[in-house]
Amino acid sequence: MDSTPIALFLESTYPAPPLTPPSGHDLAIQSRARAAVGPAFRTSITPRELRILSPRSQEYFRRTREAALGVQRLEELLEPPGKEEEVWRGVEGAMREVGEMMRTSKAEGPFVLGERPCQTDFWIAGALQAARVVDEGVWRRVVAFPGFAEVYGACEGWMGKMD
Repeated sequence: MDSTPIALFLESTYPAPPLTPPSGHDLAIQSRARAAVGPAFRTSITPRELRILSPRSQEYFRRTREAALGVQRLEELLEPPGKEEEVWRGVEGAMREVGEMMRTSKAEGPFVLGERPCQTDFWIAGALQAARVVDEGVWRRVVAFPGFAEVYGACEGWMGKMD
């Protein structure tokens, strides 16, 4: 993903107000979160994204994602019945671990580094907002883990414009 290079570009191009530069802690959270939630989002979100796309976009999305994921149909990601629950059970421990990492600086503020937001806060909030748009149930499932609802809530002010 290009989040870190983009954040560094924005900081060098638009230095005021300053961004919180990436640190080892927030980048570790982001990396661990990708690994933890990735399999569950791939299973729960990817096949459901078709519901929010136009017919033309559905065709492109289906073709490219099915090829990338090596499946005949995206719906296979949800099969057989019970597979989705199994995937979520498999990531529970990692999700709790990420949530606890996110709460390390909670005494200083609601963001992963405390008082000021950083790129990882926006990455987490953005992923959660995307999940919420696709499937509210998946969003609720993720924000039930420690730390995720706090970061999402702290970033909600930046999500006001949705067009």
